[in-house]
Amino acid sequence: MLKSTIFLFTILLTQVSILKAQTLSVGPMVGINASTFSGSTNTKYLTGVAIGAFGNYSINEHVGIGAKFLYSQLGTDYENLNYINRLHYLQLPITAIYYFGELGDKFRPKIFGGPYLGTLLGATLKDGVKITEPNGGPVYKKLDVGATVGLGFNYLILSRTWLNVDAGFSQGFTDVNESPSASFKNQAFGLNVGVSFPIK
Repeated sequence: MLKSTIFLFTILLTQVSILKAQTLSVGPMVGINASTFSGSTNTKYLTGVAIGAFGNYSINEHVGIGAKFLYSQLGTDYENLNYINRLHYLQLPITAIYYFGELGDKFRPKIFGGPYLGTLLGATLKDGVKITEPNGGPVYKKLDVGATVGLGFNYLILSRTWLNVDAGFSQGFTDVNESPSASFKNQAFGLNVGVSFPIK
């Protein structure tokens, strides 16, 4: 009986400590990326920006879930041409996060990975002119699905307020080109910085 009571009490304390470790925080985020089309020739990386919001939910001191909602500029530049294809997306990456170090540390390195979903807002050339087929139809598909992986760190700047720095690589799984004659997939390296504020 005593062993059973001790066992149940230990489980209860474990669950209470897990619940206390659960936190939700949200905040703004900005970033820069370098993107291109994998599967395409004569292309080079194009610099773009990202801006939006993010949220982190910590399950315990080492494991969390992150979500970002970003306006992201992707696309590609071309070798030896004064010509770009700029793709404007709303992106939703959802990632699992592993935090290193201990709960009380001010500096917490992390790794993350997970899927993303993107919806195309528009496609433009270097001068901002909309990219369309001669008949006015779209050149690029509306939906982009892929995955992102990366590393970064959180740094405590105030009580429960964190500077979040993420460096990652994303690879599209879907062909974003409407034409059946070629297959282009989004590929990008990105650096995002945000500040998270506690919700609970």
